[in-house]
Amino acid sequence: MSDRLNAYFASEAAEYLDQLERLLAAPGVPDPDQFLRLSTGVRGSAQMAGATTVASVAERLEDAVRSIISSNIAWSEEIRELSRQTVDDLKLLVRAFNRWGHSEEHRVREALQRWEEVEPDRAAALDEVVPIQSLFHDDEGPHVLSAEEEGSAAGRMEGGSADAVVDIGTLLFRGEAALREALSLRAELEEAIVGDAAEETRPPLEIVAEVFDLIELGLSPERPEV
Repeated sequence: MSDRLNAYFASEAAEYLDQLERLLAAPGVPDPDQFLRLSTGVRGSAQMAGATTVASVAERLEDAVRSIISSNIAWSEEIRELSRQTVDDLKLLVRAFNRWGHSEEHRVREALQRWEEVEPDRAAALDEVVPIQSLFHDDEGPHVLSAEEEGSAAGRMEGGSADAVVDIGTLLFRGEAALREALSLRAELEEAIVGDAAEETRPPLEIVAEVFDLIELGLSPERPEV
C-alpha cells in the first residue's frame, strides 16, 4: 500500500474509531444508526486500503450492531464493554498495519473469539444464508404473485414471522459503501486484464458491469433515517 493511501486509511479509520469511542462512552443506549454507520465506515476504509485483517474485526463489530438492531442480541453493559474493547483493538491494529506481526494476528483472533462467545450460534446461522440470486425471478417467471400467494405474503408480514418479506434494498450497497465496494474490484479487474490466462478469473466485462452497477448505487441516496 502506498504511503499516501496508508496515511488516508489511518486518518479516516482513526476518525471513525474516535467517534465510536465517544459514542460508547456516553451514558444510555448508543444510537444504533450512528453505531452502524461508524462501524461500517471503519470496515469500508480498511477494505479500500487492502487491510483485510483489520476489516475482519471491524466487520464483526458491524455484524454485532446489526444483531442488536434486529433484536437477535440484547444491548447490555457486557456488549458495551466488548464493543469498547473491540474499538481499542482496532485502534492498535490500524496503527500497526505497516509493521504487522504475530502479536497483531493474535489480537485479531482474540477480538473475533470474544464476539463468538457472545453469539455462539452465529456461525451456524451464516450457513443458512440464502443465495441472493434465489430472491429474483428468472426470465421464465412467474413474475406476478397469485392472489393466494399475495395473501400469504401479506399475512406473514402482518404476523411478523421469520418468513416475512425482506426489503431487497437492505441487501444492496448504497452511497459511500457502494463506491468503496467498486474501488475494491480494481485489483480483480487488473488481474483479469493482464493476469495469467491460465488462471481462473471472471471475464473483465463482467467485473466492469459490476463496477458500474455499484457506481449507480453509490449515486443513489442513502437510506433515510427513521
